[in-house]
Amino acid sequence: MLKNINKVIFSIIFLLSCSGGGSSPASPDDGGDNNGGGGDPYVFPNATNFDRENQIEIISWNIQTFPQLNTTSDYVKSLLEAWNADIYVFQEMGDNNTLISMINAMPEYSYVLSSETSNWDFALVYKTANSDCTACGTVTYNSHNELWADTPNSNDNDDDYENNALYQFASRPPMENYLTWTNGTKSVDLYVTNIHYKCCGDGDLDITDKGAESTRRHYASTLLREHIMNNRQGDYVVLAGDFNNVGDEQSILNPSIAPLTDPDQNSNYFKMVDEYVFAQSSSTWSWQGWRSSFGAAHLDHIIINQPLFQFESVSDGGIINMLNETGMSNYDIDDKLSDHQPSYYRFYP
Repeated sequence: MLKNINKVIFSIIFLLSCSGGGSSPASPDDGGDNNGGGGDPYVFPNATNFDRENQIEIISWNIQTFPQLNTTSDYVKSLLEAWNADIYVFQEMGDNNTLISMINAMPEYSYVLSSETSNWDFALVYKTANSDCTACGTVTYNSHNELWADTPNSNDNDDDYENNALYQFASRPPMENYLTWTNGTKSVDLYVTNIHYKCCGDGDLDITDKGAESTRRHYASTLLREHIMNNRQGDYVVLAGDFNNVGDEQSILNPSIAPLTDPDQNSNYFKMVDEYVFAQSSSTWSWQGWRSSFGAAHLDHIIINQPLFQFESVSDGGIINMLNETGMSNYDIDDKLSDHQPSYYRFYP
């Protein structure tokens, strides 16, 4: 009887050891999650195909020190191919060579990298071919300009916020990309500007404190507003990125973004396409703080200028829910992809 009991105990221990015991989570670097389906960990069957005939799709993503892990680019590549958007803009690039290798393995896409940032680069990824849908459109890269890159990156404590604009943008000059989208019968020129504001601070604005994070973000928004209204007034302009509008005021009135989003300050010349997200549950916001002591905040936005308002009835935008798109846990998303969820905007011109 005792021998039989020992055999049973040994069998249980053996089975548990073979299965990992069911108690230890997979290593963040092993590609071990199965997206709820038990298949290839880099395939996302629930991911949304954003591509449509005659439609322009733009997705913006703070991709958190890309790549966090050796497997991060495999996950990202699969998502980009599944989302199938015309234009991607990324913030917080850590290793450009990894992105280059990833895009080189995506034959229908090309890329452009920023060259003037001193920390965390920008990347533009755009569709150059569309074998699945000839009417869905492709993108031509014309040029880009890294705005205010030649200004000082230091606090001079005066009221002239333009003479040290690079300081307001935390050494990450906005990357203004001039692009042309076409589907063979229609052609659209547009400027897609990639931004990543200074982080942190308490979100309150004291305009006399020139070194405060909120002051710098407020000035950054003011500079962009003035640049667009003075130089791009008749053009289609999309501002996309991480605006870092921290603080209790999670709305278009947050002082970090108000020069662009508060109608009293922008004369109704700009509109945030994801404004409605502020009114939703914080669980839908772009930054969830899954591994942070800070609460959720809606920091990642897409803002359009007035010439694009005409397409409002045939457009939409918002935040891509990464839990639904990937089937991964929130901690896996944070560890393997990013602590930010992407924002998107699409319209029929």
